[in-house]
Amino acid sequence: MVEYLFEPIDGLFKLALTLILLAVIILLSRYRKLDIEEELIVATVRGFMQLMFLALILTFIFESHLVLVLVVYGVMILMAGYTSSKRAKKLKAPLELTTTSILVGAGITLIIMILTGIIPLRMEFLIPLGGMVIGNSMINCSLALDRLGSDIQSNRNKIEAALSLGATSEQASLPQVRAAVRASLIPTIDNLKTLGIILIPGTMTGLLIAGADPIWAASYQLIIFFMILCAGSITIITATYLAQQKLFSKKHQLIDIN
Repeated sequence: MVEYLFEPIDGLFKLALTLILLAVIILLSRYRKLDIEEELIVATVRGFMQLMFLALILTFIFESHLVLVLVVYGVMILMAGYTSSKRAKKLKAPLELTTTSILVGAGITLIIMILTGIIPLRMEFLIPLGGMVIGNSMINCSLALDRLGSDIQSNRNKIEAALSLGATSEQASLPQVRAAVRASLIPTIDNLKTLGIILIPGTMTGLLIAGADPIWAASYQLIIFFMILCAGSITIITATYLAQQKLFSKKHQLIDIN
């Protein structure tokens, strides 16, 4: 039997006590004249309201039909695509590009995990794990497109020189694509390298606090990281491929993105 760390009412009281940490930061900010107090308070209030609102929604969703999962996933992917598209404003139809990339990356990963039975067909698994996969895919997509756009811009002369010598658009921009893919995967790969040494991830920590077996908790955490890595990689590869199609004309001419 899993024992909760605290009951809901007791939990809210302990949550209020953690505001002591916020007070410490505010005092340090005022002492150092950093002028970040207002932003910290606004962010804290927003975070509290948004997370509590999410808790109420999840309470309803967990008691609803599984078909609702598709609706929730759809909203998540659209919001993730919209957020990521802000990093690709210089591309034509960035929302279509980012949403498609995240849908492909997260969709393939989640479908495999569900069909293999690794993710149970239960709301309390499908929604949180789907959110993790989609959210991390969004971050990877944003990093990749931001890096690719800046690298293409700064290496315009080299790319055009390669094109003039007969290279295709894919060949001419391959170094920039490689750099974008590697840079966008650095946070995920570094986290994976330091698991259990520097980083004890949130999922494993939560399971251990809830009383789960350490081996089981570690195994499930690794599953989640592999899901994130797979979804992020597919998203990045899709996003950079689609971006290449938008950065070059059908005649393999580099389009001005200034």
